[in-house]
Amino acid sequence: MIMKILKLKSRFYKRVLGVFGAAGFLVTFQACYGTPQNFVSVQGSVKDKDTNEALAGLQVSVYSKTDSVCVATDENGKFDGSLIAESSINIKVIDVDGPANGSYGEYNTTLTNTDHIIEVSLPKN
Repeated sequence: MIMKILKLKSRFYKRVLGVFGAAGFLVTFQACYGTPQNFVSVQGSVKDKDTNEALAGLQVSVYSKTDSVCVATDENGKFDGSLIAESSINIKVIDVDGPANGSYGEYNTTLTNTDHIIEVSLPKN
């Protein structure tokens, strides 16, 4: 009789410890790697509105309420950024180098929460 009670207690403790062990693993995993997120990719290019030439070295800020990324256009005027998906994504293009490659105006837009490829044409100031 005592052996049966000990076996039942042993099984009960193994199950309880198993549940706590699995829960501990999940908490540790989430603490180390975070909650999985969906990401949105925004790609595009920036060109001179009059000459249609690619504009290198412009700052492109892609941001939402909870995430942001800032990249520069490459020598072909292209940029690529990704951030955590939200209901709306804002893009701002700024000519930070001033008259080094011409002085250009700013570009601002808001996009919906999907992957985007955009083409931006900036006028000279």
